[in-house]
Amino acid sequence: MVTGKQIAAARALLGMSAADLADRAGRSLVVIEDLEAGSVDLPEDDVEMAAVTAALERAGVTFIAERTTSAAGGVGIRLTVPTSSSLERDTRETVQYPEMAKNGPFGAGG
Repeated sequence: MVTGKQIAAARALLGMSAADLADRAGRSLVVIEDLEAGSVDLPEDDVEMAAVTAALERAGVTFIAERTTSAAGGVGIRLTVPTSSSLERDTRETVQYPEMAKNGPFGAGG
């Protein structure tokens, strides 16, 4: 379950104000403040929390559950590629496949 501290940390890493998050999530500023403060007990399927976490995930945050990546790890967040954007790609970039690497080492020339 995502915590209020994770929401606040995610927002801080993204440089996003609470008002901006509220707008992106379609929720009120009071909801964001309450969630971050942990002043409300929410069921795991709470629609408010789901809307807020979805907005942060679209902006480029991955939420990490406790002990997901290591036995000693706690909850956290990670910045990722936003789901609302695509990876930039240089159309002049050459992609070399193994069958095209006959005249040099794999990866050369690209």
